[in-house]
Amino acid sequence: MKRIGLIFGIVCFLLFVGLFGFGQQKIRKVVIDAGHGGKDPGATGKHSKEKNIVLAIALKTGYYIEKNLPDVEVIYTRKTDKFVELHRRAEIANNNKADLFISIHCNANPSSKPYGTETYIMGLHKTQANLEVAKKENAVILKEENYADMYEGFDPNQDEDYITLTLFQNAYLEQSTILAS
Repeated sequence: MKRIGLIFGIVCFLLFVGLFGFGQQKIRKVVIDAGHGGKDPGATGKHSKEKNIVLAIALKTGYYIEKNLPDVEVIYTRKTDKFVELHRRAEIANNNKADLFISIHCNANPSSKPYGTETYIMGLHKTQANLEVAKKENAVILKEENYADMYEGFDPNQDEDYITLTLFQNAYLEQSTILAS
């Protein structure tokens, strides 16, 4: 539980810096996405599942924003342990015209003493490690009904399918880079 508190503190600090250090752009709507959920447990440990940890962090982060930044509207992709399809998460952000989309995940680590945080922005430099992270996170679409139709044939296991994603990502890359730094 101490780790969740530490992670929550880091997320809140980064949000505070990001919300006020993002140039002249005002952030009015934030969508918080607790990764995984329901039938998708995410990374699993001896006594934990990623879906539960990230949900707790997402709810605490949203509460922190609502309490300390009353002009910022917080919208969640999920507030309970339910499976939300990947395309639906994006729809929630787009339909609400969110200024910021935060997707919270935890990594698995064989060490009993992991430390630090990671921020991923796909598109800066394509490394095999980045590609493997994207494949792992996007493989969740295979759990969705009619995923082949919904994603127009996108296969998270095919390197070539990430070329199209890169084109879409480039439109928002600069904003993501500023916030992540």
